[in-house]
Order: sequence, then C-alpha cells, then structure tokens
Amino acid sequence: MKDYIWLIYVLIVIFTFLPFLRIDLYFRYKKYHKFLYVNTILLIWAFLIGLRFVINDPRFIYYASLSVYPVVFAVVLLLFVSVHDYLEIKLSKIIKRIFIVLFVINFITAITNNYHHLFIELSFSNEVTTIAFNQSSIGLAFYIHTIFSYILLGYMAAMLLNHFFKEFKKNKDFIPVFIVAVSFIFGIMVNIVHLFVFEFTIDPTLIAFVMFTNAIYIIFIIRDLNLIFQLHNNQFILDHYREMYLIVDINGRVVNASDELKSKFNLGDSTKKSYQEIKEVMDLKAVIYNDPETVEGSFDSSKIYLHMKEENINLPLFKYSGRLFLFYDETIHHKLMDELNYVLYHDIMTDLYNRNYFEDFKQDLERSKNNYATIIFDLDNLKSTNDHFGHKAGDELIINFAQGLKEIAKHEKKATPIRLGGDEFLLFIEDAQDVDFIKIIDLLKEITYHDDTKMKIGFSYGTAIRKDLNQDISQVLKIADEALYEMKRSRKEKKIS
Repeated sequence: MKDYIWLIYVLIVIFTFLPFLRIDLYFRYKKYHKFLYVNTILLIWAFLIGLRFVINDPRFIYYASLSVYPVVFAVVLLLFVSVHDYLEIKLSKIIKRIFIVLFVINFITAITNNYHHLFIELSFSNEVTTIAFNQSSIGLAFYIHTIFSYILLGYMAAMLLNHFFKEFKKNKDFIPVFIVAVSFIFGIMVNIVHLFVFEFTIDPTLIAFVMFTNAIYIIFIIRDLNLIFQLHNNQFILDHYREMYLIVDINGRVVNASDELKSKFNLGDSTKKSYQEIKEVMDLKAVIYNDPETVEGSFDSSKIYLHMKEENINLPLFKYSGRLFLFYDETIHHKLMDELNYVLYHDIMTDLYNRNYFEDFKQDLERSKNNYATIIFDLDNLKSTNDHFGHKAGDELIINFAQGLKEIAKHEKKATPIRLGGDEFLLFIEDAQDVDFIKIIDLLKEITYHDDTKMKIGFSYGTAIRKDLNQDISQVLKIADEALYEMKRSRKEKKIS
C-alpha cells in the first residue's frame, strides 16, 4: 500500500481515538454513555481495515471484509440509540429488542455469505484478494443493509438538525447546526462518489462516521466548557476538565497540583516541593514531552506517556506571575501507534522484519560510514514440500528457518534478519570487518534441524561484505545475489551429472 494511504489511515485511527482522550466526559453525564460504545466499535472497524492491508491470508481477507457489514450496522444502531439518549427522547424496549434481532440477522447473514451470496457474490477461495472482494457484484442483503442504514442516519441527522436549529433561534449559535449539516452532507457525498464514480482504497463510510462522531464530540466539549467558564470558577474547571495539572510560582515553587497527579506519582504534599523535584519524580514513571515527534525509542509499557503543555499565568499589574503545566495521558495512543508500526515493519508469519522495514533500513546502511556484511538465503525445495506435505508443512519450514536466523542474531552483534517474502531471507551484520560466514552457516544448519521430519532445512546462500565505502547497497546485494545464483547453479549441475 502506498505511503500516503498509510498516512490517511493513521490519521483516521488518530481521529477515531481522539474522543477517548476525554473519556471522563462520557461517564460524567448519562446521556453521553453510549457514544463511547460507538467510538469503540469505530476503533474496531479501523483496526479491521488496517489488518486487511497487512494480512494476505485469503480466509482472513474474505471474512474480515464481510465482518465490516455487521460492524457498520452496529455503529448505525448504537448511534441511533445514542442520539435519542442525548436528546433525552425515550426509546422503547421493543425497538431496542428489534435492533438486537436485526443485528443478529445481519451478522449471521454476513458470516455465512459463502453459502448464499446475499451480501456479495463471491465465494471463498485461496485466490480471494481485497481487490477481488471490492470488485465483486453485490447482493440483495447489501441493498437492504445500506437502505435501512441510510434511513436511520437520515432520521438521526434530521433530529439533531431540528434540535440545534431550535437552539439557534434562541441563542443564535449556528456552529452545532453547521457542524452536523456539513458532516452529514460530506458523508453522503463521499459514499456516492465511492459507489458510482471512484473507488477509494479506504472505506469512506468509516471516514464519514469518524467525522460525524467527532463533530458531535466537539459540540459536547464546546457546550460543557462554555457552561463551566460562565461559572467563573477556575478551580472547578481544573478539577473537572484537566486530567493532571501543576501550578508553579515565579520562583519555581509548587502552588497547587491536581489530586490525580499527586496520587499517580505519590507526591504527598506537593506544595513543599519545587517544580524540579516533582519533575524528577515524574520522570521515573513517565515519558514527558512537549512535542510528540520528539519521543524516541520503542514503546515502554512500564511508563505512562504524558503530553505536557505549559502556559504562563499573567495577572493584572504583573508581567509574569507563574506557570501552569497541563499533562495529558496519551499512553494508549502511543501504544496504538507502536502496535501499528510493529505490524507495518514485521512479517506476520515469522515475526522477522519485513520488506517495509528493509526499505528504511537500506537508507540507514547507505548513510553509515561503517562496513557491513550480508547473506542472502533461499530455501531449497519449498514448492515440493508444499506439494507433497501441504502448505502447513512449508510454513513450518519457513518459521523454523526464521527461528534459526533469530538465534544467529543473538550470537552475532548487530545482526538483523529480514524476510523479503516467500522463501527469501536476508541477514545483515553491521560494523563488520571480517565475518566468519562458514561458522554462521554451520551454526544455522545445526539450529534449523527439523526434529519432526528428521531432515535438515536445505537452503542456498550468497555472501558479500561492503569494504569500500563508495559501494552502495545495491552493489553489495548484487554480489551476494550472484554468489547465491552460482551456488544454486553448481548444485543443479551436480544433480544432472
């Protein structure tokens, strides 16, 4: 998938996740509760789309694609109930039970599509791809699902527009009306374009839902914050709308701190400490940053990630009176991004680095002023193993060989094993002067002995060392590839003779 598609996808995930940053709002008021469930399902939907991009297994692609239909249906039904709760319109239990029954029917119809083709006229096979799925003809259930969903969405939009228009006539606040109208019209337009003009790589329905739920969320924030600001009670605002805060005077002494901050970091009486002392305590348990792009290294599950914002506190007649530090807990966000990056740069089957990682890794090697060695591997007779013993046996050989490369990486300093795809592997050893390739190959053969079949994993290989800093990586790989080809050619000649 192209880089800009990944960028769009990551942005969608981030916007889907945004409402969770103020999750306390959902629990503070009963009429917001179910919007949390809507955002949770949207997050699941976003993950399903992302996994379809990186997992090439036909069964997963087929059933993950079908599962989107009940997921969308669940979002529509929950959003319908949520809007009624928000507008404080009681929804009868009969309607809620009908919704549950309809969802169950939708779910069963989707997962059994292989037998009746009511959603999409495509049967499961090992040749199923995302492109094939998207280009297949649609069935009767799809039309029923789509029409019913749009009827509910249109009804919801009309209810919200009517509600906010009445408020507009009272207080002349046109923002909620504008936001709801634009998000709904945008959703209809992109779906029409997707269905009849241009097929988007990422389902625009998800984008429309994310935009709509964020629009509703923004309205919540605007209304609640405006209400509290009108109370002119700054302490009330701090206690209820800032997860963690710290107020410091002009001399660096702590004036006040939120209860959550004191509890999370066991600060005790924070007013007896300086800002620097408290910061040192927090640094032991947290990664604190002003700019998310400055966060380095992989995700550390033992720490929480706090986005810190600093504001000067200016009072009348004083040029500068103190500072307000606001800390937003973005641990889940960083964990999510770390998981996405892991999926992007790792091979699902073997857990080795994949071709995406290799493309970035090449640039690092090119910039390096040190020598490095590489070995290209190609497994022998993988096709015949698949033909005679099944693909599961072939997969086991690949996994077993990958485990061998991992063991090699433990013995060799700065060794990086990569699966390029299929039965082709690379092993890079950085800062290499003289590498004992024979020792590495012998150790690899010893490690990859397959106990179940009592046979060794056969493989061919080619080696190369970058000794001249003017050599680029393509030249080094070409040398190794030619050595690999020569080994395979000589083996073939020996068999013929």
